[in-house]
Amino acid sequence: DADADADADIPATTAVMATVSEDYAVGVLATASLDSWSVTDEIVDISSDPVVVSSGGFLFQINRLSYDTIRVYTPGDWSAPLTEFALADLANPHDVEVCNDKAFITQYGRNDIAIYDHTTGILAGVVDLSAYDDGDGTPEASHMVQAANGKLYVAYQNLDRNDGWASVGGGVVEIDCNSQAISNQWDFANPAVFDHAPDTSKVVVYESGVGLHVLDTEAGTASLVLDEASVGAGIIGYTAHETGAVVGISDSSYNYGIGCIDLSDWSYSLAEMVNNYVPSVDGNNRGEAWISARSHWSNPAAENGVIVYDVDSCSALTTEGPVSTVLAPSSIAFY
Repeated sequence: DADADADADIPATTAVMATVSEDYAVGVLATASLDSWSVTDEIVDISSDPVVVSSGGFLFQINRLSYDTIRVYTPGDWSAPLTEFALADLANPHDVEVCNDKAFITQYGRNDIAIYDHTTGILAGVVDLSAYDDGDGTPEASHMVQAANGKLYVAYQNLDRNDGWASVGGGVVEIDCNSQAISNQWDFANPAVFDHAPDTSKVVVYESGVGLHVLDTEAGTASLVLDEASVGAGIIGYTAHETGAVVGISDSSYNYGIGCIDLSDWSYSLAEMVNNYVPSVDGNNRGEAWISARSHWSNPAAENGVIVYDVDSCSALTTEGPVSTVLAPSSIAFY
């Protein structure tokens, strides 16, 4: 996804990559120039379950399951984090957005969203999600985006941990950052949310087994724009620019690929299948999709790295192999 915040008009120059070993034992940060693709690798040791997010002029490095910590960096200065703070045990932080000068953090293992002053690491509040708990203690809040109205749109997945993580519902809540309260809600099965760069008053919602919806935050209505049956696979990532979008896909046999969407009519075309596992699709404001590619169980020899696409033309820019990193990328942000 791409960040819809105050930094959106500043052209990005650098990719920050959370990379993880193939045995998921260790992780490190790496950076790459968007112009030359030159990589500076093994900058900072991180956890083996990391995510990077750029929001509000800061770079957040999230350490997820069993680590439960957040590091906040000034982009480009990796000598030490500005702040580092721990969340509740087993909180499993998944995403962060700066809104109303506070960091809102989704917690996959708890029934609330934590709100922190990210400049001090002090807890500043919570948003109660217990009304959407499916009975196992958490609604599994995960992805989050900020729309043009300044509100947050948070996907909760409702996976029943007491029944093999079966999908038992899900939805999207709208959060008013000033009141730190829920102001609207929509039902979607096991959803994910994505920024929609051409019109940030809209939020794209992927509903598992159904397809892509466009949620109009002004009207409060959602409409299905791309049926999953026409894709022939689930959508695991989405980033849009002006006239097009690039998506990551995974079929029922866990084969992965890259697809493209013409936003004029939401028609879909397959760009390519890949011999990799694709954990993320992240977009920058230059109109590029950076697609994390890791070795796959069906092809352990697959080359790790980043596949780069021009979003609007649906064309691969990495024509001679991926942007290579020492460890395999799993999450990418830009500044």
